[in-house]
Amino acid sequence: MAKLEYYFDPLSEPCRSVQLFLEANKIPYEPKLTDLLSDENRKEEFKKINPLQTVPAIVDGDFKMFESVAILQYLAAKFSTPDHWYPSEITKRARIDEYLHWHHMNTRWKGGLLVVMKYLYQPHYYKEDISEEDKKASIVALKATLDAFEKYFLQDHPFIAGDEISIADLMAIEELIEPDIIGVYVGKGRPRVEAWHNNIKIALGSVYDQVHQPLYQHMEDVKNLVPPIDY
Repeated sequence: MAKLEYYFDPLSEPCRSVQLFLEANKIPYEPKLTDLLSDENRKEEFKKINPLQTVPAIVDGDFKMFESVAILQYLAAKFSTPDHWYPSEITKRARIDEYLHWHHMNTRWKGGLLVVMKYLYQPHYYKEDISEEDKKASIVALKATLDAFEKYFLQDHPFIAGDEISIADLMAIEELIEPDIIGVYVGKGRPRVEAWHNNIKIALGSVYDQVHQPLYQHMEDVKNLVPPIDY
């Protein structure tokens, strides 16, 4: 049986979420690195994998699929992973689905990615002029997103869905550690967020650092590009 092919960029937050799941569940896969900064996803050969040219994407035999949340749900079912990842109990699953629907336009767009785009990628990689007002607005949006995340989704639980880690945590953590790249740690002054982050590290063990090695290197590479941020 052919291994699952996994097309990803390790600097992409949704890609890392899926990779954490693959590694944590010891699902065999063939890594297919797809460098977004080099536009490898824009090549004609990649269009055959995903016509929309986004990562992550998988090829499982004759079956092709993209979109990180859908991939995680598919993998959980296909490989019969432990129930806590995407519970069969309807209310627990609904709580995870609730967060994942909220995630796309909140944690994903108004969370860490927005801040890093405004302070790092747009000015330094895409050579765009970003005003200080826009930069500060991204910090305001991040804090508002974290307020909602803490108050409604995390509350006083170890993980989003309760006492055990789920795919919701994998999606959330990758977005919320993204500002680490520019020296903004979302756990600062937020003990519940910091505890949740540590719980994820413990639950994933060595897999956490293994998957994040490219991110750690990227942080080292860009550390002098962005001055200290008042957060």
